[in-house]
Amino acid sequence: MQKYIWGTLYFLLLLIDIYAIFYKVDLLRYITKPSLMILLALYYWMQVGHTTYRSRNIIFLALVFSWWGDIMLLINGTDSTFFMLGLSSFLLAHIMYTIFFIQSRLPKSIVNHNNLWYASFVLLYAVSLVAFLYPHLGNMALPVIIYAIAITVMLMSCIFSYAHLSYDFVKFLLTGAILFVLSDSILAYDRFYQPVKGGGIFIMLSYGLAQWCLVEGASKYLKRAW
Repeated sequence: MQKYIWGTLYFLLLLIDIYAIFYKVDLLRYITKPSLMILLALYYWMQVGHTTYRSRNIIFLALVFSWWGDIMLLINGTDSTFFMLGLSSFLLAHIMYTIFFIQSRLPKSIVNHNNLWYASFVLLYAVSLVAFLYPHLGNMALPVIIYAIAITVMLMSCIFSYAHLSYDFVKFLLTGAILFVLSDSILAYDRFYQPVKGGGIFIMLSYGLAQWCLVEGASKYLKRAW
């Protein structure tokens, strides 16, 4: 029951944040957006704090970096410094998720043809998106390329570790990783090419769902008796 209470609180807060985006209640977002990762981190630790796996700390760090990135992107305005700080924070978050995927890779995890196809599609998508946006990136080209590499590696490591497995946590981790890529793709298109109608809502919705799925999947993995 406690799990559902935390889940309800998280998604209620996410909906309030989306409401603030839609109605441009900026002051409210200074409360709702940073609170999301705090709430999720508390929920996560209540789920796995009793476990002895070192990997539990990696996910917690990913949430801390995401929380800081949320704050930096929230206040970035027209100042690219804050955007860079936010980008760097999420870069570290993706590195943490990648480390978790690699460390938690099961002995049954093998590279099969399906995984290679999935990973090839992800790589093609990432290269195509960066190539499309490149003429519009200006002095942000190198940071964006580095970030794109990091998030692509994150998703590919998730695919190679879990895509062919049928455990209950797999669908959460894969869905979370894919939604994170989707959220960042919309953000990049919206910021560097042209504004997306309702972009802020789509970005936040996919991001909020991504983080929840990743935390839920990691929690289910860590609580299993391997």
